[in-house]
Amino acid sequence: MRILKHDYLIIALAAPLLFIACADNDVYDPDRVRPVAPVENPLGDDFVAPDGFDWSMLATVKLNIEVKDKFNGQYKYLIEIFTRNPLSDATATPLAAGYAKSGTNYTTEISIPKSIEHLFIRQTDPKQRQTVYQYITPKDGNTLSCQLYYPVTQTRTLNIPGKSGWDRISSLVKEYSGEQETSINELVENPEFEPYSNNQLKNGDVYVIKSGDVFSGQLTNYNGKATVIVRGTWNMNSTPQGLDIYVTNGGQITGQPYMGDRCSLEIQKGGFINSQSFQTQTNISVKNFGTFKVSGNISFNTGSSLYNDKNATFTTAADINFGQAQITVRNFGTITAQNAKDINSGVIYNAENATFTIVQDVDVTSTQILNHGVMRVGAFKTNSNLNSIIANYGTGTIIADKVIGGAIVINDNLFELNTFDCSNHTAATLYNNCTLIAKTSIVLGNLIMDSGSITGKRTSDKEWESAPSVRIINETTQELYNGSIIKAINFYTGNTCTIIGSKTEEASMIQAQKFIYTGTTHIKENLILDREKEYYNEEPVPSNNPWMVDKAATVVTTEYGTASNPINNCSGTVYPGNPGTIDPEDPPKPDTGDNTIYTYAFEDQWPAYGDFDMNDVIITIDKISTTNKDKQVSIQGHVRAVGASRKTGIGIQFLNVKSSGVTISGKVQSGNPIFEAGQNNPVVILCTNAHKFCKPNITDNDFAFYCTVPGDNSEGDGAEFEIKMMFPTAEEAAQAANIKNIDVFIITQDGHGIIGRTEVHMAHYAPTNLGTKELLGMSNDASEYNNMLKLPKKGYYLSTEGLAWGICIPNTEVWKWPKEYNPITNVYPKFKDWVINGGKAEDLNWISDHNNNIFVKP
Repeated sequence: MRILKHDYLIIALAAPLLFIACADNDVYDPDRVRPVAPVENPLGDDFVAPDGFDWSMLATVKLNIEVKDKFNGQYKYLIEIFTRNPLSDATATPLAAGYAKSGTNYTTEISIPKSIEHLFIRQTDPKQRQTVYQYITPKDGNTLSCQLYYPVTQTRTLNIPGKSGWDRISSLVKEYSGEQETSINELVENPEFEPYSNNQLKNGDVYVIKSGDVFSGQLTNYNGKATVIVRGTWNMNSTPQGLDIYVTNGGQITGQPYMGDRCSLEIQKGGFINSQSFQTQTNISVKNFGTFKVSGNISFNTGSSLYNDKNATFTTAADINFGQAQITVRNFGTITAQNAKDINSGVIYNAENATFTIVQDVDVTSTQILNHGVMRVGAFKTNSNLNSIIANYGTGTIIADKVIGGAIVINDNLFELNTFDCSNHTAATLYNNCTLIAKTSIVLGNLIMDSGSITGKRTSDKEWESAPSVRIINETTQELYNGSIIKAINFYTGNTCTIIGSKTEEASMIQAQKFIYTGTTHIKENLILDREKEYYNEEPVPSNNPWMVDKAATVVTTEYGTASNPINNCSGTVYPGNPGTIDPEDPPKPDTGDNTIYTYAFEDQWPAYGDFDMNDVIITIDKISTTNKDKQVSIQGHVRAVGASRKTGIGIQFLNVKSSGVTISGKVQSGNPIFEAGQNNPVVILCTNAHKFCKPNITDNDFAFYCTVPGDNSEGDGAEFEIKMMFPTAEEAAQAANIKNIDVFIITQDGHGIIGRTEVHMAHYAPTNLGTKELLGMSNDASEYNNMLKLPKKGYYLSTEGLAWGICIPNTEVWKWPKEYNPITNVYPKFKDWVINGGKAEDLNWISDHNNNIFVKP
């Protein structure tokens, strides 16, 4: 329900009357609550939060982590949870840590910013070897169950397998599916039928070569269509026209068949083609559900198509000539030939579980090869116009001797060959999202790898040989994303080439015994160079790193084989990291901490709306750490700005823990923090006067703005505070360190008489035991049913229009709050979208999209 402006006026005029009616003899009673009239929405009548929007930018994740215990429970595996990849950020601190072993999983609950898309789980085994796993962050409150090992049956081990390159064919490729045999009506057989002169059939007639019969004549229909059903044998040495030919179970065609104009051929299950050769005219459809065996050449003419069904075989001891233009081959069974020639502007589709074998060469021009099954080829020979595509899908395997030319190659599973050569094709591109094995050499044009690997052959579960030679041609770009790896004996860079590592926190790697620069080379982003020696041409690279080897600061160089970073892709662990210590022991448990900076921004007029500049009090929690065997929690932060014009206090309520048995120390306004008396939950008061906390030398009643108006009382970073708590158990400490259990609030008016103090909390956080309950549901508030506006309850510290008086903003830096007198919607234009759209993930970036009306220190 929306309250109109004149409604607010009526309520405002009525509010004093409500107070008078409640007073005894018009005498002011400090123990009574004076009604607070609602005010208009300062952000506009259309600024209404949808039902269910909770204002939280935090997500809770439950984790259940299982390890593959190779020590039968004798030792523990250390599990650490990160929001940043510790492989690429040595300063990353685990948000949580614990142990797991056989029969005992590590379970915990963490709270993280909703903007965090991935969690990183680092496992340290009893030999102190470390492996990092990346998982997609589940939705708020969901459980993430993790197996920190790769099952034998699993073909892809990353949660986000690479998918680069598929946009090159998405607009061209349609779905191909299997077909059913044509149903043959048994009643059409006419044993008395005789063809007309010149072996012609009438339009619509059906001629049956009966079982046991051998027919050696010619059948045709020159103008229309007739049907021939082969149940016996047709020794075809002619060119039929206008016929739909069906070879049924037990039937066969022999001789040298040539499918003429307007023909189609269907070999049904149990049917055979067993001929010396086979040819088609243009636009001929051939469907094989049985056995198609030719001893000589097979030729398909322009526009023809071949469908080979599951369990069907299509073989020739010689070549298949595809007629140069617009041939479609759909294989769901087995196709075998010596060569596949002159494939121009065609499609070869090899389905999952199908096998396509060309012993020698496949010559393609402007053709798409789409493999979901197994392809074995001598050599792919492609043209140079980059219109040919070899696409190996997630279920596909391609084994070849060579790939030569300028094709676009996309690999999403296993591509194994001896030689890959794109020499002189600077625009050729290899998209490798999985495993490419080069047993002899590989010469790359452009490369885009996404969770992929280029190596020699695999020798064991975690052992891969190096490709003998990997060479980059001049003026090309190599992009290695998301834990990709090139493993080579000799790695050669081209002149004026660029190597780009991962743009995420998951490092990629080039591992080479010899890293050889042959010209100016730019190396960027998050990349590990794991090498034994570096050369410029034949000379070792000097220690001063000449200009021709341009390494960005993010590029890590290590001695060959010493990098601890494991690299995993769809085939499992390609590089396992160092072997670790000799004697196993429990890994030491590290200190944990939350290095996210949480900025709390408050409006102080609750239960009425304020001006929504969200700078009346700005508090940050800068760091949360757990030490001393998980029992001591330290919370460090600042009171950074005060835009309130009255005395304002600040407190923290700790939820889901008790104060019993907890020792507390640190620094607050009063000196050492203590737990406030009369509270069910532990409550620490950071300050009773935020203005004076930030500027100790001012008077008690100096409520001038601090750090909200540039140049006006804006020195320093505010007031620093720290709360250290030692808990009886590690479980209680973990609860206290969880940001969702840290309820930061402000106190805008002290309690008086029997009336509690006025507290302002984040949305859905209840007041403390000492906070007033009488103002709940009054004015604009909908913590309880609002009698003034006759509107239902929405939740603690939410308005009747779903708005909040406090926001917690998680980020890697302190959130930049608005200057005084600037509503948040004027400073952060996407803030409104975030609210009215219900907090969608795509709107979370509102916190960094601002204009110049943010507070900046002079």
